[in-house]
Amino acid sequence: MTREYTSLLGRLTRREIRSRFIGSASGWIWLVLNPLLLLAVYSFVFGVIFQARVPPGLEMPFVAWLAVALWPWLMFSEGVLRGAQTIREHAALISKVAMPREMLVLASVTAVFVLHLVGYAAVILVLAAIGVDLNWLGFPRMLLALATLYVLAVGLALGMSAIQVYVRDLEQALPTVFMFWFFLTPILYAPSLLPPGYAGWLDWNPMTWWMTEIRSALLHDHAVPGWAALALLGGSLAMLWLGRVIFRRLSPYFEDFL
Repeated sequence: MTREYTSLLGRLTRREIRSRFIGSASGWIWLVLNPLLLLAVYSFVFGVIFQARVPPGLEMPFVAWLAVALWPWLMFSEGVLRGAQTIREHAALISKVAMPREMLVLASVTAVFVLHLVGYAAVILVLAAIGVDLNWLGFPRMLLALATLYVLAVGLALGMSAIQVYVRDLEQALPTVFMFWFFLTPILYAPSLLPPGYAGWLDWNPMTWWMTEIRSALLHDHAVPGWAALALLGGSLAMLWLGRVIFRRLSPYFEDFL
């Protein structure tokens, strides 16, 4: 990416972030407070009402086990959903300004990840403050997993944003798809707690690998990335390539359908 494109991406990302807080005097406070409130709700519903438990062998509160995987999912899902809507939302800009259109999608996904990283940092600090034993040496491994998750989100958003220009029903279908995907991902439950024969099916869900990698980095003494990290990197780069191919194949005809 050239310096000109990097500068453009920075400006578009800042514009996306500012647009989230227009008209809000306390927007940055809610940026930190919202994640903590959401974590409290999930912890009460699933930890207290439904009596969800951490996998056997882990000595930690359920809230900690839940939190370290919930925020990466929020980054990923919101990044893809917002990125998929970007081209249609910026139809007027696309028709008037000559610019690399994929930059709009990239900026949208980047803004979501930046904002959620602030909330994720707040949650991790709260977990450390209440005495949860986090593996601080595993943070580089966790950041690598988040980086590959970002690449995956960009690839999916590029492909979905281009397709959504032509298939308007995709805008309604994607939130439902991601809701099912959320519950099919071991975020609220551990695969080891499922009935025999069901846990193996979760390995076909790529997000299972990401959740396992992030939890291994922060909650276990696994600071050094293994072959799974290479698989996640390869899968995310393949998705980025496919998303760019779809986007570049369809983008010359956007004006005819926007």
